[in-house]
Amino acid sequence: MIGLSLITMKTRHYTHLWFVLPALLVYGLFVLYPTLSAFWLSFYDWNGFGNQMKFVGTKNFQEALTSSIVYRAAWHNLIFFIALFIFQNTVGLFLATQLDARPRLVEVYRAILFLPVIISLVAVGFIWSLMLSPNIGFLNPLLRAWGLGALARPWLSDTTWALPTVITVQAWQSLGWSIVIYLAGLQNIPQELREAAIIDGATNWQRFRNVTFPLLAPAFTSLTVLTFIQIFRTFDVVYVLAGPIGSPAGATDVLGTLIYRTAFGVTTMTTSSSRFSYAIAISVVLFVVLGLVSTLLLTQLRRREVQS
Repeated sequence: MIGLSLITMKTRHYTHLWFVLPALLVYGLFVLYPTLSAFWLSFYDWNGFGNQMKFVGTKNFQEALTSSIVYRAAWHNLIFFIALFIFQNTVGLFLATQLDARPRLVEVYRAILFLPVIISLVAVGFIWSLMLSPNIGFLNPLLRAWGLGALARPWLSDTTWALPTVITVQAWQSLGWSIVIYLAGLQNIPQELREAAIIDGATNWQRFRNVTFPLLAPAFTSLTVLTFIQIFRTFDVVYVLAGPIGSPAGATDVLGTLIYRTAFGVTTMTTSSSRFSYAIAISVVLFVVLGLVSTLLLTQLRRREVQS
């Protein structure tokens, strides 16, 4: 009887695991299994069709780590990240501080600013491609109407302006995230600290620099790491605006579009243009780099939080 009671107690103690088992099965089937399969397939030469696979060892990784095209795409991703990092920590932070002051219609402003985030990235790309079109778009005619015709140009087919244009679209779409994250951080700052700074005679800038910004360190950490991961995984906006080849002349090519066209070809999926295993190898390298850099960022920024 005692043994049976102990078994019953242990069974009851682990009953909650049955409730998470379905989620674990789905996670294992659709996340863990594809991830482990990707590592395995990256050591083969396979075009994604049939069962003809040739083991090549680390050849795919060697090619990926020595390819100038891969480094060019990664460089564009880095430019993306730096530009969005600056934009979110200036414009996004400024708008968050303005909303934190709770002006009239603050809920309306917050909804308007967050609206682009909930719009599909594909839809965002199509909307901006129409607005920027040199034939039917309204941006160039608007510039000419304002007497700024010299600024009108084919934004998405100019090698100089194509990447900044795509970055601008991505920044507009993701601005709401930075505002919401910083606004949440601002609302968690104790009001007593701000009032104490006012009593001590601190100016608005001194209160922001010495009180507000140091206490926004957790929000800064979250936003930086999430933005880094998001930008090095970006694909949708670039694909819709510039296509899978990173037009014009690869000026907007990023790792997402490079992996896509390597795996599936440029126009149609054919056995001659698809290098599925090589694309997987690039993805594995990206996965490892993102994991290492994200861990390093978290470690350093968490240390800054403690110091703040």
